[in-house]
Amino acid sequence: CDCGNSSVRVMLCHFDGHAIRTELLLQEPNDMFLKGGYYYWDIERIFRLLKKGVGMAVAKAPRVHSIGVCTWGIDFALFDDKGIMVAPPLAYRNTIGAEEMDALSEGQLQEMYYRTGILSDKINTVFMLKGMQSRMPEVFSRGRKLLMVPDILGYMFTGRMFNEVSEASTTQLLDTRTMEFSPEQCEALGIDSSLFCPVATHGASLGNILPQIREEIGAAYDIPVVCVPSHDTASAVLAAPTEREAFAFISAGTWALIGLHCNEPLITQRALRAELTNEVGAFGHITLLKNSIGMFLIQRLRADYIADTGENISWGALTDLAEGYGGPPLLFDVNHESLFNPERMDKAIGDLLSGNGGLGGEPGGEATWAAIMSAAQYSLGASFAMGLGNVADATGEDVKEVIVLGGGARNQRLMQLTADIAGLGVVACDGESTGVGNALAQAAHVCGLPYADLRRIAAASQQTQTFTPREDRSGLLERYQMLIK
Repeated sequence: CDCGNSSVRVMLCHFDGHAIRTELLLQEPNDMFLKGGYYYWDIERIFRLLKKGVGMAVAKAPRVHSIGVCTWGIDFALFDDKGIMVAPPLAYRNTIGAEEMDALSEGQLQEMYYRTGILSDKINTVFMLKGMQSRMPEVFSRGRKLLMVPDILGYMFTGRMFNEVSEASTTQLLDTRTMEFSPEQCEALGIDSSLFCPVATHGASLGNILPQIREEIGAAYDIPVVCVPSHDTASAVLAAPTEREAFAFISAGTWALIGLHCNEPLITQRALRAELTNEVGAFGHITLLKNSIGMFLIQRLRADYIADTGENISWGALTDLAEGYGGPPLLFDVNHESLFNPERMDKAIGDLLSGNGGLGGEPGGEATWAAIMSAAQYSLGASFAMGLGNVADATGEDVKEVIVLGGGARNQRLMQLTADIAGLGVVACDGESTGVGNALAQAAHVCGLPYADLRRIAAASQQTQTFTPREDRSGLLERYQMLIK
């Protein structure tokens, strides 16, 4: 079960002892809803879709051996003393976290980083939780347990409450050195540590699906829900087609997570200056990464284009549109605050381009759709290259190649631009990386496989395409870095 910001998907994964093959059974759109001035996720609808998809798997497969659930990070819901959800999960696109973070000094934010290894970010659970405490006291006061979104779905399936460790690391309340919630961090922020549940171990069973759900989906046997790396980034990176312990990666989904897979957290002043965070990966590993905007830009631009023209434009046609722009490369800061959740992404990008001296350096240039799409791809490529440079500088790693996972890996023009701007090889995975990683963790439980075997299976389960630099575009990286400064 792979639930992202834009879609809910259920895949039937087949393992033949050598490789994993994924079969998409269900895909439905997912989006926030607005109520009382706040954005929420419709978790009940998401769960209904997952049950429907699992039922389809039960009907199709001789036997479903296990279920694994992964989603995005950050977002959570509180449960009362009877185990009932107090309110739907707040979405990280709300601004209450930013207001809480802005109230803290630079010194306090640094202390938070050194206690956990997680970089302070306005969307982190800790700030959203504090925002709820001050702005929604009637909701907050009823909370006795906190579950992240995939934990909620696991609880709905099994009736058992756990906090999965990769998701827990996105709260900024877990110490990534100990893989446990930090009493010091909770105390410093005034958060009751009893809100948290036992931290589950990857590859372990969280419990069987509840009898009433088993009956509902038509299963005549018990099905365990397995603890997988439930932050989708961690599952995707587990599926990287390499047996090396240390490797550079970009998980290019709604967000772009640009980083290095490693064995231990790197909690240093240098890493802090480079804005690198130590999220927990699969089976005790660390994904040292920089969080940047990803395909959210393209998703929102496509929606704006459809609204403007009435044409249901394909992703490939969007790239053709970008390639049709004949002017010089255009750049904007993809992480500019105005792009966090604008009403119209095309207008917000057009305003940024005009503010940077006009399109093509000429004041008053027209922000055509071709210009905006071209600028989005060049700017995303430059942001990927800059993130990789930050990782290399902070770690001392000589990064010569990066593995790209997620939907963005299928955008060939973006992959080539990234190779050209960063000056390194790009290995793009044309497959369901999150689904494969999710299934790998389930295979560890069902088949008793050690981590080393999972890495070999990952390498056998991915189709890849390699992009090498064709043109020296390093000047665009320098321009982008100056633009950010």
